Amino acid sequence: MATDEELMQIARKQAKDKAGFYVHFACYVVVNIGLLIMWTVFYKVPDLTGLFAIMSGSLFGWGIGIVAHFVSVFAGPSEKRVQKEFQKLKGQ
Repeated sequence: MATDEELMQIARKQAKDKAGFYVHFACYVVVNIGLLIMWTVFYKVPDLTGLFAIMSGSLFGWGIGIVAHFVSVFAGPSEKRVQKEFQKLKGQ
């Protein structure tokens, strides 16, 4: 049986995981905007095709990591299933 303290630990972990995702996503956005500005302003990339070729590595490579992080945090077991399992365990 899970005690209130154990439930609080689970809730803290879930909140920490969500906050970690939001920080990761914010870094992704800020860094890629910074790279976009750097390439357009300082290196004067002449056309969007060249800029896309330069930016695609960070956008798609890191984007795969963002999607995986999102799935691991938000698409895990639903709260309804967790509560159902909790009630089954608590009834034993």
